[in-house]
Amino acid sequence: MKNFRFTLSALACIAALAACSQQENKNAAASGAASQTAAAASAPATARKIEGESVTVATARGEAAVPLKPERIAVYDLGMIDTLSRLGVPIGASIDQSRLDYLKDAIKDAKKAGTLFEPNYEALNEYQPQLIIIGSRAAKAFDQLNQLAPTIEMTADTKNMKESAKQRIDVFAKIFDKQAEADKLKAEIDAAFDAAKQAAAGKGKGLVILVNGGKMSAFGPDSRLGGWLHRDIGIPAVDENIKEGSHGQPISFEYIKQQNPDWLFVLDRSAAIGEEGQAAKDVLNNPLVAETTAWKKGQVVYLKPEAYLAAGGAQELLNSANQVKEAFAAAK
Repeated sequence: MKNFRFTLSALACIAALAACSQQENKNAAASGAASQTAAAASAPATARKIEGESVTVATARGEAAVPLKPERIAVYDLGMIDTLSRLGVPIGASIDQSRLDYLKDAIKDAKKAGTLFEPNYEALNEYQPQLIIIGSRAAKAFDQLNQLAPTIEMTADTKNMKESAKQRIDVFAKIFDKQAEADKLKAEIDAAFDAAKQAAAGKGKGLVILVNGGKMSAFGPDSRLGGWLHRDIGIPAVDENIKEGSHGQPISFEYIKQQNPDWLFVLDRSAAIGEEGQAAKDVLNNPLVAETTAWKKGQVVYLKPEAYLAAGGAQELLNSANQVKEAFAAAK
C-alpha cells in the first residue's frame, strides 16, 4: 500500500514538473516572439537597392548613397523644387499643387503625388522613382519613402541659410552632373547678397516678425526667418536676446514700440499658406507700432511668401535678396 502511495505521489510530481516545463516553454516562445516583433518594429527601414552607378552625397541626415544621374525623381520640398528647376533638372513626381506662382511651371507636367506633409504612396508606386528628395515638412515620412526608393532629406541649415543653400546646389550638381550650372547659380546668389549687404550697411537695425492672424512672433539671428537677414545680409538685430523656437518668440505691440526698430521685416503667414484671416498690414496698423521709426519712415518690408514656403531655394534667395536691396536703396 505504501509503495502504491509512493508511486502515485511520484507520478503526480512528474506530471506537475512536465506541466511547469511546458508552461515555461510557452512563455519563452511568447517572449521570443515578442522580442522579434519589437526588434522588427524598431529596425530601420531598408531602402530599395540602387540600380546602376551611385554617388555618395551629404544630406541633412548624414552621408547617403544615391543613384548617379537618376531620370525619375520625386520631390517633396518647395525650396528643392526651386533649386532643381534653376539647375534644369526635370521633376517627374511632386506635390499636387504649389501656392507659389513661380514654381508652377516646374511641376506642371509632374505626376501628382500628394502634399508636402502626406505623400501619395499609390501614385509614387505607379511612378517608380529612382530618387526621392524631401525637406523638413515631409521628414516624418522618410522611412516609408526610403522603402520605395533611395530618399534624401535636404532641409537647409537656417542658421547659415545662404551657404547651406549653396551646399545643396553642389549636392544636386554632383547627382545630376550639373556643376557648371551650379557654379553660375552660386555666383549669382553671392552677387545678390553682396548687393543687398552693401545697400543695408549703416541703415539701422531691424526686427523680423511673423504675423499669423492676430498673433505675432519675433525671430532672431539664429532663426529660420531672421538668420539670412541678420547673418547673411548683415542687418543688425534690434533685439539680440530673442528666445528662439520653431515658431519664434510671441510678442505684443508694446514690445515692438519698446524695441523701436529702424526696419520691420514682416512675413504674413496666413496669406502665404492661403488661410483666411486678418492681413498683416491691418494687424500692424496700430497706434503703438505707428510710434516706431520703421513705421514713421515707411521702412516696413513685407517679405515674399517664398521666404517662408521655399526657404533656401536658389530663386527664393535671389528674390528675397533683391527685395531687401531695393527696400534699402529706396530709403531716404
